[in-house]
Amino acid sequence: MAIDNHFMQKKVLQKNQLIAAFCASTNMPYVICDPVSFEDQVWIFSDEDGFREFAERFAAKKLPLRGLSVQKNNYPAFFSSLIPIGITEVVFTENGASAKIPLDQFVKKQDKSNVPILRRPLENPSLQLTGIYLMQEVKRQVPNEEKEDLPGLNEEFLINLARSRFLMPIEVKNGPGTPEERIRKGQVGFVNINTKNGDSFRPIFSDTFEFNKFKQKKNLQAVTLPFGGLKQAMPQNVKGYIMNPVGCSVVITSQLIDQVLKNFPEEVQKGAEETRKLMEAQAEAAVKAPVKAPVKAPVKAPLANGHSKITKMPEKK
Repeated sequence: MAIDNHFMQKKVLQKNQLIAAFCASTNMPYVICDPVSFEDQVWIFSDEDGFREFAERFAAKKLPLRGLSVQKNNYPAFFSSLIPIGITEVVFTENGASAKIPLDQFVKKQDKSNVPILRRPLENPSLQLTGIYLMQEVKRQVPNEEKEDLPGLNEEFLINLARSRFLMPIEVKNGPGTPEERIRKGQVGFVNINTKNGDSFRPIFSDTFEFNKFKQKKNLQAVTLPFGGLKQAMPQNVKGYIMNPVGCSVVITSQLIDQVLKNFPEEVQKGAEETRKLMEAQAEAAVKAPVKAPVKAPVKAPLANGHSKITKMPEKK
């Protein structure tokens, strides 16, 4: 007998809290591709016992999961945070029984086709999703020869990487004129991330949502770069980039950039063309009038910290 998804959706929303399965090594929701429907799923549970039973299945595979407690008043933020990473289905488990519920029954993806190009937040759900799948496998504590899916996941991610645009944070220096004018004049500073061994990397972001998780209260703006522009924008004193450092944290070295430029030139060109269109729109708008286009997050993302115990998601104030 078919399960009434609308009934299950209402049942979920009536709960005072849910436990969401997060991958401890990626700091993101744990994502599963359904082997039959190929829907990209996240799993939520009515209680901690249900989550722990689920997590035990993956502990044997050397893939530690952790539970994130989401309070009822944060359900809209949590379900909205799944849209930028390409999730299409939520699996709800209670008392050992599971039900698959389309994500769009909890939150509708906004149609931004009529939004002017300068006002559209950058989105890269394909890049986010393939990056999560890749890092879930890369960070499993087993020998690489046991990771049979790794080559395919790596290639799929690199193709999406090649065709994507990115946000790179900058600090606009004080001075006359609007922030946009000072950016065009190059009156900016850059942000570096230093690793424990002393190497420096620059953060970049796959989408507006990830940028705002990093930005928080810092006085940062963002510039858009296609993949082909990363090499030119990288100074000699850094080793490369870290994509989404608050999320799945993918290291993109100078050598990897060279590899992608060589192996996927057509995809790199597609990304460059999309960026060119955006730059032309920006130049046209600048001639007419200074345009402020601050980067805003649609919702605040829940951040997972730690690796074992249940951690409550901060409630709204």
